Amino acid sequence: MNGSVLDLFAKNGSLVAKDVSPWQTFSGKGMKFRLQSFDWDGCACLSHLTMRAFLGTMRMETVICTPYAKDLPIFSYDFINALGRRTLLMEVYDTLLHPADLSAIQEVKSRYGDLKDKTLKPNWYDSLRLAPSTAKVGGASRLSSMAMEMTAAYIGLFPAANEVDPAEKTVRNRAYVEGLIANGGPAINTIRQMLGNEAAETLFRRSLFGTE
Repeated sequence: MNGSVLDLFAKNGSLVAKDVSPWQTFSGKGMKFRLQSFDWDGCACLSHLTMRAFLGTMRMETVICTPYAKDLPIFSYDFINALGRRTLLMEVYDTLLHPADLSAIQEVKSRYGDLKDKTLKPNWYDSLRLAPSTAKVGGASRLSSMAMEMTAAYIGLFPAANEVDPAEKTVRNRAYVEGLIANGGPAINTIRQMLGNEAAETLFRRSLFGTE
């Protein structure tokens, strides 16, 4: 993909690396993962996870932003290239203390209606996926543009977003993360099989979402 979602965050706020030991890299079932986690601009946990499998014929990149000092939803970006079939997931999850205006992200989404929708299997967190969330398949250039524009729109919400008590906000974030741990999802199910329950749960709480 052209451009980097992680770089876009880096250009709009300071990144302070967090210790992710012992999960800087881990592997299993033919997959190799690399993990980074940061404090972003003193207001959010930002994590970056990449995966390569099958001699590089399958690749995945994930960026998750979990605000703890601003009242904005959790943001998740996933790009998957499997044997040349490219899928983009841009999702925002309702961990808000008060309603937020997400129309800027929705407006970007509406400009990419020409891209084919990806049908997702029903999951427990569907009710938490806010309206700007989308899943698309298509060419690398068009998907990259959509990802960068939606990310920029999300980042653009931070300056005017309400400041909140980090402890109160983390309670809301934790409810979503504990839901993932209790009910499962594609990523945590895979990582559980590789690392075991305790390590996978700690990785999600501490490094991916920063709720521990």
